[in-house]
Amino acid sequence: MPHARIDLHRTHKPRLPEFSQAILAGMVRGFDMPADDYFQKFTLHDEGELFYSPTFPTQQRTDIIFIELTAQVGYTDEQKQATFVAIADEFEKLGVKRDNILCVILEVHGAAWHAAESTPV
Repeated sequence: MPHARIDLHRTHKPRLPEFSQAILAGMVRGFDMPADDYFQKFTLHDEGELFYSPTFPTQQRTDIIFIELTAQVGYTDEQKQATFVAIADEFEKLGVKRDNILCVILEVHGAAWHAAESTPV
């Protein structure tokens, strides 16, 4: 059950629904996961709260959207790379520069818990 945490500038607030769908579509395509495995958290930041290099390592950033995916251990390097590419593709369709996306995957060991059932997911 991968989920996403996204940090971005407050100016993007009107675009959150389309950004959410772009991330989900990229995760579905890259991780080959069900479309209803849909858990995301957006945090909006004012100017001066997000710090980033405009050029590292070879990018030309004019803004930053941090996307942190948390997923169980077990996805292959190919799946992870495919997910990064798919998310960037989806954002590019929305007119967001690929260089402005920074995506990382955090792998966790152990199960997620669904409180209503008190059983591992």
